[in-house]
This record gives sequence, structure tokens and C-alpha cells, in this order.
Amino acid sequence: MAQLEKVVSAYRIATQYPALISARILDRPTTSSVSVQSVWTQQVLERLTTTKYRQTVISDYKTFTPTSPPSDITNELLSAYSKSNKYFCVIREIDSGKENKQYLEVWSNFSLIKNYDLTALDIHGKVYADAEFGTLQWSPDETKILYIAEKKVPKSEPFFKQKSISSKDSNIEKNDGPTPGKEYEWKQDWGEQLVGKVSPVLVVCDISKDELDIFLNIPEDINPAAATWIPDGSGVVAVGYLITPRKLGLIYCTNRHSQIFSVTLSGNYTVLSSTSEKISVKSPRFNISGTKLIWLEHQAGGPHHSCFKLMCYDWLTKKSTTLVDIVNNTLEINGKQVPFYGLYNQTLPQRCWLNDDKTILLSTPQGGSIHTFAIDSETKVISFLPIVKPFQESLSVIDVCNDIIVCYKSSLNKPGQLFLARINTSGGIYDFNQVTVNEISPSRSLPNSDTFIVEHGFTLYSKPTTIYYGPKNSDCPLIVWPHGGPHSQSLDSYIADAAFFVQIGYAVLFINFRGSTGLGQDYVESLLGHVGDADVKDVYNAVESNPSWSNRKLVLFGGSHGGFLVTHLSGQYPSKFKAVSALNPVTDLVSMYITSDINDWSITEIGFNYFNVDNLDKSKEIMIKLAESSPLRYAHKVKAPTLLLLGDKDLRVPSSQGIAYHHLIKKHGVTTKILMYNDCHPLSTVSAHMDSSINTALWFIKYTTDETV
Repeated sequence: MAQLEKVVSAYRIATQYPALISARILDRPTTSSVSVQSVWTQQVLERLTTTKYRQTVISDYKTFTPTSPPSDITNELLSAYSKSNKYFCVIREIDSGKENKQYLEVWSNFSLIKNYDLTALDIHGKVYADAEFGTLQWSPDETKILYIAEKKVPKSEPFFKQKSISSKDSNIEKNDGPTPGKEYEWKQDWGEQLVGKVSPVLVVCDISKDELDIFLNIPEDINPAAATWIPDGSGVVAVGYLITPRKLGLIYCTNRHSQIFSVTLSGNYTVLSSTSEKISVKSPRFNISGTKLIWLEHQAGGPHHSCFKLMCYDWLTKKSTTLVDIVNNTLEINGKQVPFYGLYNQTLPQRCWLNDDKTILLSTPQGGSIHTFAIDSETKVISFLPIVKPFQESLSVIDVCNDIIVCYKSSLNKPGQLFLARINTSGGIYDFNQVTVNEISPSRSLPNSDTFIVEHGFTLYSKPTTIYYGPKNSDCPLIVWPHGGPHSQSLDSYIADAAFFVQIGYAVLFINFRGSTGLGQDYVESLLGHVGDADVKDVYNAVESNPSWSNRKLVLFGGSHGGFLVTHLSGQYPSKFKAVSALNPVTDLVSMYITSDINDWSITEIGFNYFNVDNLDKSKEIMIKLAESSPLRYAHKVKAPTLLLLGDKDLRVPSSQGIAYHHLIKKHGVTTKILMYNDCHPLSTVSAHMDSSINTALWFIKYTTDETV
């Protein structure tokens, strides 16, 4: 019981720190002070929920002072300031007891001046507040508010429904009432974590006229997302996802066929990005004067995340240029302080331009860290900003205003913290080697953090591919933790679960195996056709490269593709690992192709072009390759006790994957257990995360120590 109390206490400690959602510089900062408003989320274990709160601080570039206590804004879905900060709008969701109602509020002069009951107005369905589609922006003249919502669905009713006698002979037009027989029509949504989001529409609320209108003339096969106003307020620019021949899941996938388009309030629709090839685009952003539009772009299809180009569209000449091209290996940049592996960020800050109106600031994963760069849109010169030392912490630019930068940094051994940064100038020219930094949120540390170390290792292919985190000078058990994706990366940024495991006496090893992002496009593509083999060997060889790791008691932990790898490793190297915990693991690529919301994933990873293969379901070669690449192939060799953490709402890796694997290894005498949660793919609800994390810790303790829990 004492051991259990220790584990629960460690979990509470590791998960107590707030995580940043957004931050914005208010007003126009001066040389003497700046005001920053930030939004955070934090677990509340006593309520088994998360709370969202807003905090405003004023800084004199030396110290910071909160202007008021934090305010709970958990029921705010979205919020936005107008350009002058005169107006502030909120999309708020209120549980009325019978339904969740949504309101659009407008605040000014310390009071609520407008309040639109969006549910009662019935112009559209629910407002989108997710990271893919969510939009809330004021027009330049501060009279209109732009957002994205679900298209209004016509009402339906059964073919036979008893009518009231008084309405039988009424003069109501049949077309005005519900349509019979449509209530069970299936409509495809955007998949995992975007359930119910079927047909997004662009909506404009004119607060001067109290009118809500939906943009017309957007093609039916285009779903708008991530919209922003055209500088003169005549319309908007947005990402448009093509929905034919089918919708493939968007969450974690940046390879979906899409375009940058503009549409005016009068309905003039124009495609701005290339139409000569299938591309995927993200994050359209105008510069301060509205003369340049940038966005991220790469080929559609292929790996689900890979290196981006940074494109620039001249709003006057209507011509596009490439500012940063796809980097196959490394690119030499200004100053040469760090290798530059290309752009892998999935979004750009809403405000990312310096005052010269030509320099863009952005942050992107680079070999196990997040680094920050300045990109000159005229000379195309890329400069590293040494705000933190390379490969010691991860730092992201959140907001830029009047050459003041708000940054968020953290490491595996230190929870996240907000900072202000100022780039020094010499003769009116930015000196990117001289950056002044000041904290604007409290510094937080884990208990005994000085007894832990974080080390980046060049253990595979002379690239920074491993991150070790654990106690100093210790031979404690080691958790081998490959990331999911596979085209994502492990980063030296705060991870509550990693801190939790280290607090209870374990070390953690992250490996950026072949296929990982942040190390060049060639490294991403090197896995295709070799999944279940090359990635498995990379993880194993990384462990074996260091005797101080390989000679310890080893356990495996991973989710999604990480779960795919740990179940592969326990089958291919059955005597090496003491225990396994797999979160929603991919175990069978054949059924994954049939059941997942991203059925192109399996085909792509085994080396085929999903969109160019005919008669896919009849291809013997493909089905054999899928089966040969699956962990189920080695299930009969597994010895390590295996805990399976599954979500019954998971559309990405359906729980049937883990259940089938459980039955098979149990048949061969392996100790195994399933924990099934009422959750989706990441198991991120507070109750599911707490239970799965603590049960994983107890599972590892049981099979690596002699202690009784």
C-alpha cells in the first residue's frame, strides 16, 4: 500500500503543472513595459476534469506582475481581440440542462455589448473550435467577426409519424417541414477527434447590423478551414480541404489534398496556391501591411507528416515564390550555429512578422528539440535565434508584436514557462545573435530535478536520435519509449508521463528512428516500405549502442505506432524486455487498412502509393506485405507480460486491434490484461490518463522489482 501511495503521489506531482494554450501581447508594447495575456489548461484530479484559465501580466522586461488573479474560462471555446483591442469576442458554450447552447459575445468598455444565441438563431450547427478548422477573427474595420461552423442540417422524421388533428389540413408548405426518411442517412465526418464535423461553412457576424451570413460560392467539394481576413476586409483567405473521393482523417495528418483560396463577401472565389499538382497546405498568414501572404506546403499523399516548404504570395503581383524549400538532409544557414533540417511545424503563429514587414519568426522541431528561426522573405536568408542553447530545451514562438516576442519553453526536466524576447538591433539591422530574454510566468521545477539528467545522443546515422532522461549515475530500470506516427518525433519538452516515471525511480529513453520528422525529408521517407523492420531495428540498436542502457532491466511503453513498435520488439526480441504497456497499438495492418479513418496509412507505410493502386482489395502482394509487417506475425514468440490500454471510441486505431492481439498472445501463455476506456485515440481525458498511467507504472514495478504494490 505504501508503494501505491508513492506512485499516486508522484502522478499528482508530475501532472500538477499548467500547459499553455495561447498567449498574446496586448496593446502595443513600449520600450518600458508590455502586457501579455495567456490562456492555460490544468488538470483538476479532484473533479477528474481540466480547467482552462486566463492570466494577464505586465512586465518591465526585468520582472513581471499579474494584473489580477487567474480567471476560469473553461466554457469559452474561442476568443479574439479586434485589431485595436477595443473589442473582445467569445464563443461560449453553456450547458442549459437540456442541451449545450452556444453564444457569441462581444465585449467593450468593461461590459457585454452584444450577445447572440447561436443555437436559437439556427443559422448553422455547432461552431468549430478544434485546431484544424477553428477560426475566430475580427475584420480589419472591427465591424465583423469570422468563424467556422457546421452547416445547418435539414430536419428529418420517420416515414410515418402521427400528425395532430389540428395541423392535418393546415396551409403549411410541405417543403418547410421535416423531410421524411432522411434521419438515418450516414454522412462522413473528418474522423478521429473530429466526430460530427461533416460540412464546415464560413460564417460572418456583422455586429453593426446584427446579421449573420454564410459565405456563398465555395465549391461543394471544398471544406474551408483556418480562415483569415483579407487586409482590406473585402473577404477571407482560407485552407480548403478537398473531400473527394473520400475524407481521410485530419488529426495528426498534414498530407491531405488542400488549397489556399480567397473568397470575397460578394462571392468571388479564387484559388491562390498551385493547381498543377496535388498539394497539402497549412497556416495562411498575412504580413503587417497585407502585401505578402505566406503558408506551409508540401505534396499531398505519402507520409502523414513530412518536411514543408514555406511559400510567399505577393498580394499585388499575384505571384508565388518558395522562401524555404524542402530539405532532404541538412541546409547550411546563416551563422551555422546549428544544422537546419527543414520545417516540420504544423502551424505558424497568428502574428509572426517583425516590424520590418519582411522577417518571419517561427519555431520547428529539429532533431529532438524545437528551435526558432528568422526567415527574410526578400533575401531568403535563414538565421537561428539562440534564445536557448541548442538541444538543451525546446522553445516555441507564440506571438510577435512591435519586435517583442512571446516564447514558451520547457524541457523533459522542467515544466513550461513563458518568456519575453527582444532582438537587439545594430544600425537599424536585426542582430539575431543578440537576444534579450526575460521570464513572464513563474519558474517551476520538479522535486529533486537536480538529480536527473537529460542527454541527447547521436546513436543512429550520426543524427541526434536519442533522448535519455533519468536519475544521474543510476542503473535503474529503463523504459524504452518509441513515439507514434511514425512520422512525428520525440522532443525534449515537458511530458507529464515521463516526469511521473522518473519520479518513481525509472529512466526513459526516447528514440527518433527512421521515419521520424525533424531530421530531413530523406530520413522521413527512408522508412517507407520497411515499416515493422527498419524502425524496430533502429529502436533495438539504439538501446544496444550503450551498455549502460542495454544491461539494465528494460520495459517497453508506446502508443499508436509506438504501440506497433513495442509489440514488434517484444515479439522479435522476446528475451530482452521484462514487460510491455501498449496504448491503442497497431497490431494488424490488414484490418487497420479496413477499419481505420486513415486507411491510406497502412498502404503508404509498406511502400505503395495509396492513390495509384487499382483493385487494392484484390492485390495479393499488398495483403501479404501488410501481414508480414504486422506485430501479429511475431505474437507466438512473445514472453513479456503485456498490458493493453484501449479506447472504445478510437477511430484511428480501433480497439479491435488490441483485443485481437490480447487473445493471440494469451493463447500462447503470455500474461496479458486489457484496460478499456470510454475515450478516443490519445486517452487524454483526466480519468483515462490517470488510470492508464498509474496502471502502467504498477505493471512495470511488478515485473522489474521485488516490491509488492
